[in-house]
Order: sequence, then C-alpha cells, then structure tokens
Amino acid sequence: MNPTPSDDRGGEAVGAGHAPWLELARTGDWRGLVALGRFGLAAQTLRLTGASDQPDVLEALDALTEVEASVRAKAPRRATVRLARLDVRPASLLDWEALGADLHALIDAAGALDRQEADAARAALERLQGAWFAAERDAQRGTIALLEGDPGTARAHLEAALERDPNHVRALTNLGNLKLEGGEVDAAIADYERAIKLDDTFANAHHNLGVAYRRKGQVAKSVATLRRAQRVGAKRDAEEARAAFKGVRSGAGGARWVRPVLIGAAVVALVWWWGQRGGP
Repeated sequence: MNPTPSDDRGGEAVGAGHAPWLELARTGDWRGLVALGRFGLAAQTLRLTGASDQPDVLEALDALTEVEASVRAKAPRRATVRLARLDVRPASLLDWEALGADLHALIDAAGALDRQEADAARAALERLQGAWFAAERDAQRGTIALLEGDPGTARAHLEAALERDPNHVRALTNLGNLKLEGGEVDAAIADYERAIKLDDTFANAHHNLGVAYRRKGQVAKSVATLRRAQRVGAKRDAEEARAAFKGVRSGAGGARWVRPVLIGAAVVALVWWWGQRGGP
C-alpha cells in the first residue's frame, strides 16, 4: 500500500473527495499528478514512493512546484523566470515548450483581466495546450464571468478551480466574495479564514475578512483584521521590491532601473509606517 501524502501547502490528508488527483496520490501515480499540474503533490508523492535514483526529476519537480505557486499567486511572469533558471529539464517529464507557451498565455490572460478586457482574456485562455494550469484557467474564467455580470457562472468556475486545486487561494477568496455579496456572510468568513490558513501573506483575504466582520457588526475584529491586511500587503510589496532590486543586473543597462526600484521600496515603507499609525 502506498503512503498517503498530504496536499501540498494545505496540510489536508488526500483521502476525501472525488477530484482526479486524489486517486493518483493514493496510488502513487506521480506522473499522473504532473500531467494535472499538481507539481508539489507529485514531488511529495515521488519522495514517498522512492526517488533516490531520480535526482534530476526531483529537482525539476521542485522548480515546477515554485511555478505552480507563482501561478496561484497570479504571477506567471515570475513562474517563467523560475523555469528559465532550471538547468536540467527531463524530456520524459513533460513537454517543456508547451508548458512555457501556456505560461505566456496566462501572462496575456492576466494582463487582459487587469485591463478588464474579457474577450481578450478568454482568447488567451483558449491557447492553453496542457492541463497543467486548468485550475488557474477556471479561476480566471470565473473572473471573466464576474466582469460580464454573471455571478452564477463565476461561482461554478471558481468551484471547479477549487475541485482541481483546493489550495488555489485566489479562487477561494473570490468565491468568498461572491458568498459575501449574496448575503452568505458566515460562509464567506469560512472561505477567507481557510484562504489565510493556506497563505497568510495574501492581503486580499485579510481585507475581505475584515469587511465580512464589519457586515456582522463585529467592529473591533473588523478594524484589527483590516490593519493586519495593511501590514501584510505592505510587507509583501516590500519583499517584491527587494526581489526586483536583487534582480537588477549590474552595468549601464541595469543601473537605470535602480533608482525607480529604490523609490518604490521607499514608498512601500512609507505606506507601511502610515498604516501603523492609523487604519480603518
């Protein structure tokens, strides 16, 4: 009998529910998990079922786990950078060219959504070739439906995303938003709290939880949670600014980016300091 791994990052036993990845994890089919884009769970499964003779595969899976996390965080560009740093790409693992193309499709879709261009986002998502990012596709389709004023379809897509990947924090938070707008305040709070448990650095979940507390008349909890959201958001922005600064290349070509990055970091620090003084 194969060991039963816990779901990556969420800490839940992979033993309940009916999603396709559950049976794959139970039977130790890490390759099937790779095909579904559950890279973190595939790496964990491979380690549990014996991987001492496949160091290159494990290294690639660890990199893909970071790619998976970046996509969950709506950071497909960061995912492409991590992929570019991977030296060995076992050809038997997956179609690396197709994976890269899918990441670029997600970049285009995310950009279109930021511009609230639903049709362009939908067209970009249709370019996805594999099932690696099916949960992200469903999550973004949910956002498209919201842009088009169709909360019922949005909810169906978000629930599909969570069926594929219960750790998809953005899908979980957006589902909570739909419940909150529909008057399901307690259900929304449960979704936000689970999202925070999965990723305590996701400021949106903290902020929306604060809004939900206010809806229930729990003003003190609301204020504390909203302040927490400010601190978490400022800290995350500062970390991203530092990461960008570290990525600046030396020489004339990179030097021109140093000043804007430093200014951005200073602004983030100022916002954080201001948030410590007051808040909603």
